[in-house]
Amino acid sequence: MPATGDVAGVYARGREFPVGDSQGQVEEYELKLTVQAARAFKGGLIVRFAGVEDRNAAEVLRGRTLLLAADDVRPLEAGEYFLHDLSGLEVKTATGDVIGRVIEVYEAGPSYFLGVDDGERERLIPFTGQIVREVDMEAGTIVIEPIPGLLDV
Repeated sequence: MPATGDVAGVYARGREFPVGDSQGQVEEYELKLTVQAARAFKGGLIVRFAGVEDRNAAEVLRGRTLLLAADDVRPLEAGEYFLHDLSGLEVKTATGDVIGRVIEVYEAGPSYFLGVDDGERERLIPFTGQIVREVDMEAGTIVIEPIPGLLDV
């Protein structure tokens, strides 16, 4: 599933992607893939890369991350965030109770969950408009309004 709303722009024919490991770190041999074609498919995306001629060649790339240089990313609009920028933010309720810090962002189909370390365990908080009321990157906080029972799990 592409983590972008700009599929046509990001996966444009001829665009070259450095390939990172599963954590998004550039690998030492600096593999790069060039887009030949891309199309939507069953809620996801099928991309054909130059030099990747069959499923066996594609299977070698499973679990890797396609990377974009910061200069190649369109400016964010209000309410948009880079997932990696959410890590480390403090999560608190609208009443000011601190829940913990974001340690991971998990993709679950079409939605995301924040993995929040409360000092004792990791809590999973849905990253949805129903629960997340504010993300303040400058203050380093995410304000949530948890549904009943969410923090009891």
